[in-house]
Amino acid sequence: MFNDRDLGILGAGAVLAVLCLLFPIPFAIRAVTGTAVLVVFMAAALLRLGPDRVTIEEWLKRRIRYQRAAHRFTNQSPDYREAKPASAAAVDLPPKAESAPQVEKAARPTPAPPAPSPSIKPAPVYFAVSEVGVYPLVTVFLAVIGIYFIVWLAQGGGEELGMLFKLLIGG
Repeated sequence: MFNDRDLGILGAGAVLAVLCLLFPIPFAIRAVTGTAVLVVFMAAALLRLGPDRVTIEEWLKRRIRYQRAAHRFTNQSPDYREAKPASAAAVDLPPKAESAPQVEKAARPTPAPPAPSPSIKPAPVYFAVSEVGVYPLVTVFLAVIGIYFIVWLAQGGGEELGMLFKLLIGG
């Protein structure tokens, strides 16, 4: 169903999201920060990169290994052509025999030259929801939201709920 790597990343994100409650800032900002941390870790657990759909750490390891490897470079530009020797240009060729008049063809529009390709092509991105499954994601998300709700209730959210119900009932 899912592997330990994905579960470990989801668990680490959940723990860090709950630890965001310890910041000495207003509760709403702590909740937004914790949710953002959780979403980033969920995306990291699901993200697969490259043409062969590997995890982030494998993709980064390959990129770093490639950047550190020795490369062979050439000093020739892509439009390099051999120059014709001067002696071949100086040779007089016999005049061509006159041929029948040629019918001019309709001019075709020339295609635009291809755009230069970037040196680093963007890697295809894939979210492996089918590998990990939706249930672990929803479980972690609801657990973190439940902890945040309990902390909110303990910090005076129960009184706010009481006032809200009092307004709704009309009492």
